[in-house]
Amino acid sequence: MPVPSHMVIFDRTYEIKDISPLQSSEGILGQSAYRDGIIYLDKNVDLSLSLRTLWHEAVHVAQQDLVTGADEAEARWIALFVHNLLASNPWLAECYLDELDTMPFDIESE
Repeated sequence: MPVPSHMVIFDRTYEIKDISPLQSSEGILGQSAYRDGIIYLDKNVDLSLSLRTLWHEAVHVAQQDLVTGADEAEARWIALFVHNLLASNPWLAECYLDELDTMPFDIESE
């Protein structure tokens, strides 16, 4: 399964695009453009590293929404934790998907 073309973070859709060849050659794996609604990834690396980088950039987006600043160390450990948790426990994501299928989101509040 390839990296998705977009993802939703706090009800805002972020397009996922390839990072520039120059940035890739400099070893930059990802970058989030909060105002533009874009996450750039080096899609030439293996899927595991792409997903960890995607989590890392998603954490940066959340940091912008919640604390209006980026913390590289915090983004790194949160991304690594979430990636490893889901990679080691794939059933966890399945539980969420199963639960979402049973939740009545289309019922209007009374």
